[in-house]
Amino acid sequence: MNSLNDSARAPVLAAPVPRRARLPLFEFFRTLRDNMIATYAEEAYERDIVQRKMFGRTRFLVNEPGAIKHVLLDNAGNYQKTEITRRILEPGLGKGLITSEGETWRQHRRTMSPSFDHRSIASYAPVMTGAAQELLAEWDRPAAATPVEVGTAMMETTLTIISRTMFSSDSDRMVAIMERSAGSYQAQMRPNMMDFLGFPAWLAGLGRISVADRTLGEFDAEIDRLITLRSSNPESGPKDLLARLIAARDEQTGIGMTAQEVRDHVITIFMAGHETTAMAMTWIWYLLSQHAAVEAKLHAELGAVLGGRVPDSQDLAKLTYTRMVIEESMRLYPPVHTIAREALADDTLVGLRVPKGSTVLIAPWVLHRHRRLWRDAGRFDPERFSLERSGERSRYAYLPFGTGPRVCIGASFAMTQLTLILATLGQHYRLCLVPGHNIEPQGLISLRPRFGLKATLESRHPRP
Repeated sequence: MNSLNDSARAPVLAAPVPRRARLPLFEFFRTLRDNMIATYAEEAYERDIVQRKMFGRTRFLVNEPGAIKHVLLDNAGNYQKTEITRRILEPGLGKGLITSEGETWRQHRRTMSPSFDHRSIASYAPVMTGAAQELLAEWDRPAAATPVEVGTAMMETTLTIISRTMFSSDSDRMVAIMERSAGSYQAQMRPNMMDFLGFPAWLAGLGRISVADRTLGEFDAEIDRLITLRSSNPESGPKDLLARLIAARDEQTGIGMTAQEVRDHVITIFMAGHETTAMAMTWIWYLLSQHAAVEAKLHAELGAVLGGRVPDSQDLAKLTYTRMVIEESMRLYPPVHTIAREALADDTLVGLRVPKGSTVLIAPWVLHRHRRLWRDAGRFDPERFSLERSGERSRYAYLPFGTGPRVCIGASFAMTQLTLILATLGQHYRLCLVPGHNIEPQGLISLRPRFGLKATLESRHPRP
């Protein structure tokens, strides 16, 4: 599979063509607002570190695995979320795990961790497969012969899963509310020139609070109602994730979370938990539609392990190739395409001085396609993640969920969800990209296909 002939036959996958030279400053900012991954020039995919001055501040894009380990693990205390990240996310997400820092973050992370341990995630598996089966039932209807918008279908499925695990009997209402909110918030909440020029947050962010209120206000009102209801009568309510968060206590201090803190974590989990997983599934279907041999090998494993039955948590360890497909898909199309940090004190990376206040970017979109780290980096090859070949790469060359203390708390939840959805749907259907449909990855808060992903459904077991 690694021959030059195989590489020549491999399809060209959707991606911005990197420019040979850096974008001029104001074109860079225009591009950044529209599609962050299109700002990375050719040098980003070849060099260990790329340095750029902007309005008196220095920006570093880091690709060297040892330096990434230093930023995200060894010296993580010196690198916090950037001011721009907080300006974009806090109006809607508040001070959840993504935006909080310091002791507050550590306490809340400890408090929430038991809700995402192995046993808890295994208990969510029936909810995951149940939502996938509901989508399967929709696809089985005769009307499903018309093209489907894959991203929308995946979004509805992951919304249903996160809502049922979090809100139990109140889930259907929360799904309907979030369907109206999540995409609108992401599309409207973008950085502007004043953010990069260092204008005060209140000035640069004029209008952001109103955007958050307009897009998430209905969700906030319903969350407040549910928290009040559950807190007033904890014994009679459902034992879902919301109930766990309300009842949770820090194992070291015994302190629980306030209603506002619960709200901020709930909306963070809800937004991050469904959006990134839905986009990962969308890109998986795109890649499978372009690679018949990989798809056939996936189908063979699903048939051998499951034989047509619904998967459960006990099957996860047996679905090894399924997991490899998912991991390679997230290499090429990582839903979280860029991780941004700000240096709190001077430091040194790859021999370069990193002044206090500098922005340090670690971009999985670039890192996962870096020519020094990945052989034939633009080719879809799930075998990269086989047990035999996994030792070929640095642990810090592949970061779909980040790493270090702030590694995504929902990583196992997401991988379980992706595996069970793919296994459930993939046993019954192939998704064939509509001819001529334009696929363009767009780096907003997450990595989305700009024009969606339109596909026709091909049953793998046609009715006689």
